[in-house]
Amino acid sequence: MKVSDILVPVDFSPNSLQAYDFAKSLVDPEGDILLLHVIDSDFVSRLRDEGFDSEEGAVSRLREKATVHFEDILQNVSKPSPQIDSMVVVGKPFTEILRVSVDLDFQMIVLGMRGRQSDAIEHLLFGSTAEKVLRGARIPVICIPYKSV
Repeated sequence: MKVSDILVPVDFSPNSLQAYDFAKSLVDPEGDILLLHVIDSDFVSRLRDEGFDSEEGAVSRLREKATVHFEDILQNVSKPSPQIDSMVVVGKPFTEILRVSVDLDFQMIVLGMRGRQSDAIEHLLFGSTAEKVLRGARIPVICIPYKSV
């Protein structure tokens, strides 16, 4: 089975990059993969509240860092391969993943189940980003379990 377009949320953790590798095995050679990085707006607000940076400055720095990571990933793409694009947005990760999947009409989402470590209490009370995406998605979602390389 080959899928024509897949959304792959990435936080640049090893597990999210494993999800990207898995998505490449599923997508049609003529298909598309969108790598989506969400800058967590709550994290940016905490940086501002702690006096590290303004929200605009923090978002700008995080966007630049994501762009560098995407350039590293995309320079290793060999042809022939599916079209691979990247996008950086700001917001709550699970909300933005679901919004982009609907707005751009993706057929599937492939994401890692464990990325960057979040607040343990928040995770316990509200669940992981992958769990929230799984609950809210109206398209197939493949969750790639964490495995050390």
